[in-house]
This record gives sequence, C-alpha cells and structure tokens, in this order.
Amino acid sequence: MMTKTLCVFLLAGAAVSAASAAVIGISNIGGGLMMNSGPVGGGAFGNGQSDWTSASLAGVHANLNADGVVTNGRITFIAADTDHGLAFMALVDEELVPGFGSLGNVHLDTVGNDTSSAYFNTAGTDFTVAPMGTDSRIATGDLRWDTNGGGSGFAWANLVNGNTQSFRFTLANGTFLGLNEIATFQFANWTGTSWSVLSVPDALLSFSVTGDYAFAANVVPAPSVILAAGIPVLAATTIRRRRTR
Repeated sequence: MMTKTLCVFLLAGAAVSAASAAVIGISNIGGGLMMNSGPVGGGAFGNGQSDWTSASLAGVHANLNADGVVTNGRITFIAADTDHGLAFMALVDEELVPGFGSLGNVHLDTVGNDTSSAYFNTAGTDFTVAPMGTDSRIATGDLRWDTNGGGSGFAWANLVNGNTQSFRFTLANGTFLGLNEIATFQFANWTGTSWSVLSVPDALLSFSVTGDYAFAANVVPAPSVILAAGIPVLAATTIRRRRTR
C-alpha cells in the first residue's frame, strides 16, 4: 500500500541585513507543492512569553491580508522569520477589533521542545502551556475568540534544528466553531515579494469525519546545497498515515 504523507518543509534563512527566505514543500498533494516563508513585520508576538498580544496578532494578519490572503473564517499556517527566530504559527480566524459576535471555539493539543517558546492569544483562561526546561512542552486547551472581528492563535518560536512539534485540532463538542466548515485550514506562501495561498484540495484542508486535523513537525538539517547557505529546514508530516509493506 502506498503511504499517504503530507510533508511541509519550512526553512528559515540566516541573512543578516534582511528577513531570511524559507521554502515549504508539500508532497503527495496535487503532485507536490512548494511554498516559501517570509517576514511578518515588526514585533511578531508583543509581550513576553506566552502572551501573544492582539495588536501583534493583528499585524501578522495585516501582512497577509495586504497581499490578498483571506484569513477570515480559516486557520492559516505559516512559517515566519520573526524577532523570536523561526516560528510556526497557527492563525485562527482574522484578528481585527473584537466586537459582539458569537464566541468561536476550537480545541488544540500541541507539543513542542523544552527550548521552544510558546505564544498564544485566546479569550478566557483555560489554555495552558507546560514550562520550559522539561523534556517537552505540552500546550492544550480551547482557542476562543469573538467572531465579529476577533481572532485567536498559537505559535512555537525560537525553533532550531532537531526540534519537533505536533498539532491536533479538534471540534469542541456542543460549541460554535466560528470557521468555514469546508477547507477550514490553509497554508500561506511567500513568493519573495508577497504572500499567497497554495492550492490544495478541500479534502486535505478540512476536519476529518471524526472531527480532528493533525500533523507532526520536526526541524531537520537542510539538504547539502541549502546547508551551504546556512538555512535550517522544518519538515512536517501528518500523523495519520497508512502502513507500507
């Protein structure tokens, strides 16, 4: 049987005077996809760990929105070179100005390395992250936001070669999702001058029939040609796969 694998390769460059470029490769989807990561502006997170301020979150969305990437109603994944190193971000809905809409809900369980920084933005106090210094950092809880202009998000930052991450989003029973139910997820792409969205079949961007969407990620050394430029690679693969024989 053929193994179905979704691989996302996120590279962070090491340029001194400019934001470094990154490359994302997604295999076994549409014959294989490639996307680049790019800069997201000034202070990507705002205050100290783990507080991802609304102003900083809105700034990341603004960078994407300015290039025509619609983040409203979706969970958008990007790899970004930030003032906190290489970061893997999950942007939930669009962050504008909180209003008086329905309260959106999605549950997230994610695991990162002991040295990775964690940032999240969510309404309420039911989201927890294990402290740094343990073998792994576990973050879990409901990401909540006001759907009338508000958003939410989570990111692992300061990623280096050898780091691993896993993400599992699940529908919270009895709550309002507040997102598109078809093609809920999307991957943003940096073209070198602007952001765009990769074309991926809706079936690979939606919650499964059991109400979850999961993948694992790890930072690995780049191919030799890229290593010459000093660029690390972040490779992510779905944790749902078939056995090969």
